[in-house]
Amino acid sequence: MREILQSIGHYLVVIVAITAVLFYKKYKDTPLRFFPYFLGYMVLLEYVGKYISKGYTVPNIWWYNIGMNIEVLFYLFVFYQYNSSKSVKKFILYGGIIYELYFLTNYLLLSTSWNDSQSIPYSFGSLLVILAVFAFLIELFKSDQVLQVHKFLIFWVSIGLLFYYLISMPLNVVRFSLINRVSYTKSWSIVFSIQYVANILMYLSFIYGLIWSSMKYKLLSSPRQ
Repeated sequence: MREILQSIGHYLVVIVAITAVLFYKKYKDTPLRFFPYFLGYMVLLEYVGKYISKGYTVPNIWWYNIGMNIEVLFYLFVFYQYNSSKSVKKFILYGGIIYELYFLTNYLLLSTSWNDSQSIPYSFGSLLVILAVFAFLIELFKSDQVLQVHKFLIFWVSIGLLFYYLISMPLNVVRFSLINRVSYTKSWSIVFSIQYVANILMYLSFIYGLIWSSMKYKLLSSPRQ
């Protein structure tokens, strides 16, 4: 089951990247304008990571550590632009800086190996993304655009991210706690199966939004405190 879910996720990320290119005109003038480039990197991340593991039979955790770090920074960058509240922007900016310093310090100075999983820093980054997404959705539902939420690509991106991060964040903590246990191999398989389901839900939400969204979300012109 884990292998099937993983394969579906690998195919879907390619489909999302292609769909993002095909419908690029819909959002090329929005904060999501770098979305297809990011998705292209996600395709590279998945397939190179798979090749490293199977082609060279060496651990590929270091590769995913780099990818997850870029992932967090990209989504914080996007929602920094979509949120109009000055206080939320400051939270995202300073939170992102603290996250990156924490990630680099933990990875470069505190980890015993360059191939150690950065589950705890990534969980912290995931929490920041979740809060940034929720802040945007609260702002969206309070605006006069609330009746058209289903027509905005950023809404479906937000829903997809919540599917993914609300499931994967606690799983990362579980993975970290199971590393040295006897049942780790079996638990790893279960945890990763759930993680792949979260990936699939996120990609399906992205695809739906890219195809069926028909309006651009109008950023609030006057930043609020």
